[in-house]
Amino acid sequence: MTGNIVLPGDKLSTSEELLSGDGTFEEDGIIRANRMGSYEVDEKGRMAVVKPLTSIPILVNKGDVVLAYASSVRSMMVIAEVFHVTQKNRAISGDTNGTIHVSEISDGYVKSPEEKYSIGDVIRAKVIQSSPSIQLSTKGKEFGAIKSICQKCKKSLKKTDNGLECENCGHKERRKIAEDYGSYDLNKL
Repeated sequence: MTGNIVLPGDKLSTSEELLSGDGTFEEDGIIRANRMGSYEVDEKGRMAVVKPLTSIPILVNKGDVVLAYASSVRSMMVIAEVFHVTQKNRAISGDTNGTIHVSEISDGYVKSPEEKYSIGDVIRAKVIQSSPSIQLSTKGKEFGAIKSICQKCKKSLKKTDNGLECENCGHKERRKIAEDYGSYDLNKL
């Protein structure tokens, strides 16, 4: 029966043969599927497991490294829409609206978020709080903008020795950028 597609409630084994693992439950000594998926036996742990056929949406958790779009830059914070949790190629479930408080933008003093971010920036950040609201931090050299657009002509900004510059119109801007700015391929998400 291993490798077969099972439905919730299907009998998989007895509790004498196997333990109840992920995607299963035990009822009156019978191990049953609690979701539709592929039935497998974890030989090492002697457990019945049902692996889901579709990806399960994930929640944003404290400690996660995320990618977010800056949707609003205010006097004390950046509002950013989280769209990807790194290392997890699944859709996000639940609240995706996060904020970066001015004190969490950089290790040094930041007078105003407008000095470091603009609307449309793609930002890599660390989740420092996930409930009741998502709070993000870009302190550290690996965090910050990984892609930015020119505020004049809306084309991509390239990293130069003096900050960021638009190859289209020559406009120069400053951001709090990640050390790998410009090398992250957003198309591979």
